[in-house]
Amino acid sequence: MDTEPFLSISLPWMFAFMQPNWFVIGGSLFLLLLISLSAMISGSEIAFFSYDPTDIGELEQADDKRSKKLFGLIKAPRTLLATILITNNLVNITIVVFSEIFLREVLSQEMIGHWAAGLIDALGLGLQVGTVATGINFAITVVGVTFLLVLMGEVMPKVLAYADYKQFARKMTPLLVFLDRLLHPLSNGLVGFGHYIEKKLADKSSHENMTKEEIDKAIDLTTNASNSSKDEIGILKSIVKFGDVTVNEIMQPRIDIVAIDIEASFTELLDLIKETGFSRFPVFEGDVDTIKGLFYVKDLIGYFHEGKDFEWTKLIRKEVKYVPDSKLISDLLKEFKEEHVHMAIVIDEYGATDGLITLEDIMEEVVGEIKDEFDEDDEIEYKKINDHTYVFDGKTLISDFCKILHIDGDFFDDVRDEADSLAGMLLEDLRDFPKKGTEVELKGFKFKVMTMGKRRIGEIRIILPNGEENIPSAR
Repeated sequence: MDTEPFLSISLPWMFAFMQPNWFVIGGSLFLLLLISLSAMISGSEIAFFSYDPTDIGELEQADDKRSKKLFGLIKAPRTLLATILITNNLVNITIVVFSEIFLREVLSQEMIGHWAAGLIDALGLGLQVGTVATGINFAITVVGVTFLLVLMGEVMPKVLAYADYKQFARKMTPLLVFLDRLLHPLSNGLVGFGHYIEKKLADKSSHENMTKEEIDKAIDLTTNASNSSKDEIGILKSIVKFGDVTVNEIMQPRIDIVAIDIEASFTELLDLIKETGFSRFPVFEGDVDTIKGLFYVKDLIGYFHEGKDFEWTKLIRKEVKYVPDSKLISDLLKEFKEEHVHMAIVIDEYGATDGLITLEDIMEEVVGEIKDEFDEDDEIEYKKINDHTYVFDGKTLISDFCKILHIDGDFFDDVRDEADSLAGMLLEDLRDFPKKGTEVELKGFKFKVMTMGKRRIGEIRIILPNGEENIPSAR
């Protein structure tokens, strides 16, 4: 093996450090001191801010001087952080600048050129000596110094400080107290400027950036203080969540749509009106996937005297509003208002009828159930067996179930998948039609199928988790 290229690269470097050059020795020690200081300051950031409220309480009760000084630093976290960041940045900038000067003096251009020539000869590179010399200089002064600074001045000290943050913080307290006093005007100025910016941003955004959870908590605090009723609290919280509710969460599902066949007689139409008390009906041909229009009962005024052969279909209104099940009800309410309509047919991704939604459904999402003279009291069918056992019909909407038991409407979102009803939620979990007596436990609630039809779950018995007073997320 030819060792001449290797020797031509390594010997000049070794020879340079064998000479009694006091600049090299002093510069190396100074650089080592700067890196050590950077490491201590970086570790202090982790150590001081790892103290939890319990640790801080213990410091406040301690009698020794160092604990009192440590507590004094921690109780002003913004000033402490400003002092740490200012010092760390000043030290790191000094390291970078001094490294450039130091390496330029130690590693002369002649030496780097000699290394570049040796490297070209050793690797057989077809490059100019100046190009390789520039690359070597960049690798040493930029890449090398940056790697050393990140590893020794940032990563390692923070890992070590986190392992025993209390001991590290106590040892660094005298240095941080000194730096806090030294940089007090500058750190206080930065903290004051930060407060000014925060105030301006807060004034500009007002309360627009408050989360729904924060608003909910504010409602609870305010209403508890004013002894507001549960209905008022429910309305306020419903308004907060109104913008996130989609049509499929409150619509009447396809199976519950009351519609009239376009082939029905006038007598059958009148019977349906008397039986339901509804003021509007979708009109279909064949099945509810083919909606031909809407029939308004008020359009019959003046025709009640007509005989059973009256052609009521001429009163059908052809304009039908269709909406996707993913539409937000806040957007739909705006459209209802602009278009002066009160009902829409909900369609799925394939264009088939998925359900029906009315203006009343949307308003009930805010103010609760709206009763009129035609509504029955037991519209949502359920029985209360005792304080923690209920029996619901399988077609009951999950949203209605949550309202009756005062549970947050999104409580079952992680298990319901695309289901809207209690029966649908059980089918999503079982992935098959259950048998009578099948039991399922979802989020602490125990569901048992009490009756089962050919293709439909009937009644479901539900046992609440640990009694009604301990229902998760209950209001």
